[in-house]
Amino acid sequence: MGHETRGQQWAARVARWERSGLTRAAFAARERVNPRTLSFWKWKLRSAAPTATAGAPAQAVTFVELVGATPSPPALEVVLPAGYRIGVASGFDAATLRTLLTVLEAPR
Repeated sequence: MGHETRGQQWAARVARWERSGLTRAAFAARERVNPRTLSFWKWKLRSAAPTATAGAPAQAVTFVELVGATPSPPALEVVLPAGYRIGVASGFDAATLRTLLTVLEAPR
């Protein structure tokens, strides 16, 4: 049985972080690693991974206003430092929320 490479160790660590639901700082403190190193490896692993849509044209995102709909109150609300407020319904998809938070927290 061989030893894990550094990349494999970081891939496992990044996967644990994504499953944990912790912030980058909290997870890095728990693992005793630099938070920036954690973000770097997340980026490196993502950019190296092939995607199903590689080479496909980007699709435009459109929004539709729902008129007359009465939304139920969210089970919880997430407020980001940048001021974004996200209402999260019970039974939400954690992976989708993680993706949304990553996009909103990305530097511009």
